[in-house]
Amino acid sequence: MIEQKRQIRTRLEIAKADADKLIGQTKSVRSGMRFTKLDEIEEEISRLQRKQETTSMSLADEKRLIKEIEALQASKRTAGELQSKQGNLNSIKEDRKTIQADLTAKDTEIDSIQRQIDEQSKVVKELTDKQSSQRGEVDDLIKQRDELKTRLDEKFKEKNDLRTQFREKTNDWYQNQRAIKAQKDLEFEKEKKLRDEERAAWLKKKEEEELAKTPYEEEMTLCDYLADYLTKAYLGDTQGELAKRANAAEEKAKADVVAVKDDPFAGFKAVSKKDEDEVVYFGKGKGGKKSKPKPPKKASKPVAFSLNLDLFDQFDMISLAPPTNLDAVSASVDELRAKKKWYSEQPRGSVPTAREIRKAKEEAAAKARGGGSNGKAARGGNNSGRNKANFDISNDPDFVPLGSGVGGAGVTNANWGQKAEDDAVDGASS
Repeated sequence: MIEQKRQIRTRLEIAKADADKLIGQTKSVRSGMRFTKLDEIEEEISRLQRKQETTSMSLADEKRLIKEIEALQASKRTAGELQSKQGNLNSIKEDRKTIQADLTAKDTEIDSIQRQIDEQSKVVKELTDKQSSQRGEVDDLIKQRDELKTRLDEKFKEKNDLRTQFREKTNDWYQNQRAIKAQKDLEFEKEKKLRDEERAAWLKKKEEEELAKTPYEEEMTLCDYLADYLTKAYLGDTQGELAKRANAAEEKAKADVVAVKDDPFAGFKAVSKKDEDEVVYFGKGKGGKKSKPKPPKKASKPVAFSLNLDLFDQFDMISLAPPTNLDAVSASVDELRAKKKWYSEQPRGSVPTAREIRKAKEEAAAKARGGGSNGKAARGGNNSGRNKANFDISNDPDFVPLGSGVGGAGVTNANWGQKAEDDAVDGASS
């Protein structure tokens, strides 16, 4: 506050000095001038010019009059400067008033703060007097503080010693761990070398066994298996087999039934409105009803043709298309026989084996999963349990059934491309 007051007073002194300087300059200018205002000078010049024009005078008087007019013309500039200085002086006076008001306000503020300081000084004096009376207690507290500080230093020193010991033991433990790891690495390298040697020997043995085998033996066996399966499943006496199964089931059902003795319902016959021609049964009827003709029974549906995904995969392994309906089974069996003969004529290594084809497809599928969704498919696992309503292309009759690189046990839509047949009547109810 004092510094601010000093700055305000300095401003006031500067303004006062500027005002005194302007007042002195104004006085010196006015002392040599008859007229100090421009309008007075203009009026005097007009009067002298009118006098020159209307009054006859001697040449000397006229020259003196002209010089007087010229002097008045020159004094116009001085009068302008005088008015400018007068304006500056008025501005400085206004500034002095403003600065004086600021100084007065600052003095008032300083007085208020001084009163507060005096009040606080009284409070401090009271506290000092009170503290002087409690000085003995403070000395005791300071002594206790010093004792606690000494004990705290001892505990810190003890903590640092324990930390040093712990660090040394930790370093020893890490050294032991590094030594153990180095020993394990050596043992692992030895075991790895031994495993590599054993694997190399095993691969060499497998290679020798493969060389000893007949070329494409697995593929020819697969051709025989698929041909036998299609022959037994779809080219045998299918209707005869179904009849045999039905007779066997009926005989088994009769053997399981126990005959009823003294049957109270002996001689009765069960009837039905839908199946019998009688109009009234078990009592009176209110009127005769027309009998309805029995609907003709639908012919039994032919044997359904279906192949599971494993068979599609196996056909794909030998580069053949599986049959898609019952009529194509015979041609497919012939293709399998011909394919077996073709394999028997190929030299070893001339065409890819089924194992090589399967491995290539698995690698392509894994690569597609990894590149298509940035690895999300591999991390996601099987989500079919959480999203059971996902679209399944294998159940849609509008899509061609395809083989899959991954084996499955489900039944695919093998009747793709065929016209929808009428629903068959269940054999048990016919």
